[in-house]
Amino acid sequence: MTECTSSGKVIDPPGEARHPSEAGDLSDLLRRYYRNQTIHQRILDFLQGAEYIVGNDGFSDLGESSTISCLPQFLESGLELDRSLWDHQALIADIDLEYHNFDYPAAAWLDPDKAFKLQQPVLDAALHILGESGVAPMTLVSGRGFHLVWAVSRKSRAFRRLAGLGRVPSSLEARYAQPCSPGGSNVEPDLGRAFAGLGLLLEFVGHRVLRASEHRCLLPVQPTAIEVGPGIGGREIVSFDLSEYGDPLHTRHVRLPFSAYLKPRQFHWTLGEAGMRALLPIFTIPLSGMTTAQAIYAARDPDKVIELAGQVSTIIPDRSEEMNELLDKYEHSELFAFHKQFYSQLRETPASLSARIPGAPPCVEWLLEHPNDWLLKPAALQHVVRVLTALDYNPASIAHLTSASYRADASWGDLWTRLDPCNRAIFYTRLFAGMIAMGTDRLIDMNCVSQREKGYCMIPDCSFNLALYRDMLLQRRTH
Repeated sequence: MTECTSSGKVIDPPGEARHPSEAGDLSDLLRRYYRNQTIHQRILDFLQGAEYIVGNDGFSDLGESSTISCLPQFLESGLELDRSLWDHQALIADIDLEYHNFDYPAAAWLDPDKAFKLQQPVLDAALHILGESGVAPMTLVSGRGFHLVWAVSRKSRAFRRLAGLGRVPSSLEARYAQPCSPGGSNVEPDLGRAFAGLGLLLEFVGHRVLRASEHRCLLPVQPTAIEVGPGIGGREIVSFDLSEYGDPLHTRHVRLPFSAYLKPRQFHWTLGEAGMRALLPIFTIPLSGMTTAQAIYAARDPDKVIELAGQVSTIIPDRSEEMNELLDKYEHSELFAFHKQFYSQLRETPASLSARIPGAPPCVEWLLEHPNDWLLKPAALQHVVRVLTALDYNPASIAHLTSASYRADASWGDLWTRLDPCNRAIFYTRLFAGMIAMGTDRLIDMNCVSQREKGYCMIPDCSFNLALYRDMLLQRRTH
């Protein structure tokens, strides 16, 4: 059976995946599961307004984007399913909470009770902070974390306010004007700006969540997947992941409730066939009044998942009116003032093309001179922003410098045909500089020992001491 994809690739039909003895049995199970009419209807409900869907066999991070018409083929192939954040009727908001263990990437699946319990303070803080403004998202439980999802109608005042806040670089505007979806559609200008504005607003939410949960969570809480030094369980964090708002709208998607969750297949090499059989199936399900422990148990039992599908709605809730109160809070915040100043400086500060920074340690120059793939890692970008801020570079200059490194000839392949280097540089500089300015970044790990433990000390035995740059930042913060 030839499958329906946008790229012309053929997705393996059931029973012909890369590890037949595991995948055959699982694919047969998933094919029967997806044929259940209630499951099918819940998936269709969540897809209302979506521009495209993504099917993934679990063996890689990149799935196949296709038009909604390909849903039957994807279901019949037993794939993991996502829907585009790009929507015809609304701006879809998504907050991704996840447990990461950089030393033991399968840890969340091998001990889900621990992984989800560690995230609970962050989930509670996020729901409380959103709830203070009346924003009640749909909470989805996936294999190693949560998605908080809601909609903002494109006809609403909140959407217009978000579009008024959002800034889209001219390079990304030009990309949005070209065919971006499997169906050949382009991203409308107001939707692109509203998505950028949503990123600013959720950055504000993220600051509040990180501060509210840092003393209650046993792990470091980070705004994306940033490596930390090792603890008892390895280098592990909880991520309030904002990274999707640093990418173009048309490249981002969110898991479908009642879809299979197949990411553990990427780690067949370490889990082995018996380990894979023990872990799967896992399904993404709505939390829907359950405790997290109950949801973990239910998500691994197809019969319970089907039963749940008959009891819940998967229509993305519209929180357009409630978003206005959250926007009011943001527009009266110190972070809003920082963002306003940042974009003002961005217009006024000339671009710099030199990666030679007087007074910078060699690890920073290394990152700027070897951007692929070092500068694609959030921890590396955070390090550059910290040091250059200590050296009195304003955030706009740092963004220009990072963007220049992205545009250097570094064997990028087709990366910058999918992503936008200017937008990425602006987003991560704004994020990390804002955390320094607001005091959300405590700078605890800004020292050479932590840098080595995180895996970002490329010049051992140099004469520089990162603690001096931390002290410079702390002194600036004091004054």
